[in-house]
Amino acid sequence: MVHDARVGIFGAAGAVGSAAAFALAVAGVRRLVLADASTPRLAAQRIDLEALAATLPGLDVRTGDLDALAGCDVIVSCAAVPHRDGEPRAAFLADNAAILAPLAQAIELLDGERVPTLLLVSNPVDALATLLARRLGERAHVVGYTLNDTLRLRVAVAHLRGCDPVDVEAWSVGEHGPLAVPLLSRVRVCGQRIELTARERERVCAELGGWYARWQELGTGRTTQWSSGWGVAAIVRALLRGDSRPWPVSTALDGAWGVEGVHLTAPALLGPGEAPRVVPWTIAPEERAAIAAAAGSVAGACDALATVHGGAR
Repeated sequence: MVHDARVGIFGAAGAVGSAAAFALAVAGVRRLVLADASTPRLAAQRIDLEALAATLPGLDVRTGDLDALAGCDVIVSCAAVPHRDGEPRAAFLADNAAILAPLAQAIELLDGERVPTLLLVSNPVDALATLLARRLGERAHVVGYTLNDTLRLRVAVAHLRGCDPVDVEAWSVGEHGPLAVPLLSRVRVCGQRIELTARERERVCAELGGWYARWQELGTGRTTQWSSGWGVAAIVRALLRGDSRPWPVSTALDGAWGVEGVHLTAPALLGPGEAPRVVPWTIAPEERAAIAAAAGSVAGACDALATVHGGAR
């Protein structure tokens, strides 16, 4: 299924898009369609990836327009305005919604039988995914990429406990942003549930809460690249072939944890041709309240943009 599927990348010439294209090819996706507003950089990316056909049999890398993307099984959307250090993710909502509008229009023009999956990477991912899902309805399964929050949480717990991050099972849900909710009531190390002390929870939350500011202080003017590229490939593989394990993605909660009407990160089962199925774990009351706060923030941002600009159109 992975080899036969066609995966498109919108914004393929950027840092995240190029990392995702490489990771997808290495992960076994053989049919890639690349699109980007920067034609020379896009051509260079295709030529570069094309050489991998010598070691990855059957690799077919093409460039295309929005119509070609809309015909893919999975569309990875990384297209966004350049990152501006010092600004929150929410500051990019209006600009990135405008960039995504032509792709949404191309998907709207598909015949009724095709239902592609749109994996949205651009920020603020929860609000953008909510707006696109409202616009596209059943024409596409809209999923937001938020795996990095969970990866960072596992590294933070490993730093605290002096263990290998691969031995940590911990999940970040809610918003991909300042209202992210680390599920510290469900942390496991080497398969065993552990109880973090109040001080340990403070240290983990401080490491996570300061991550974005520390990244911006580097002054690179860019977002994460390699972890995002690897993570996109992992989520796409789960979307294409299914996985018995849940993955953290931004998706419609449909009543889980009392949330309706917005996309937020939750553990979900992924599979080909279907919307994510949220796994509504029992969580601590304070975690549930924090998720409700995140939902309110995302809903407010979407409603404000819809009022001023008419949504993602």
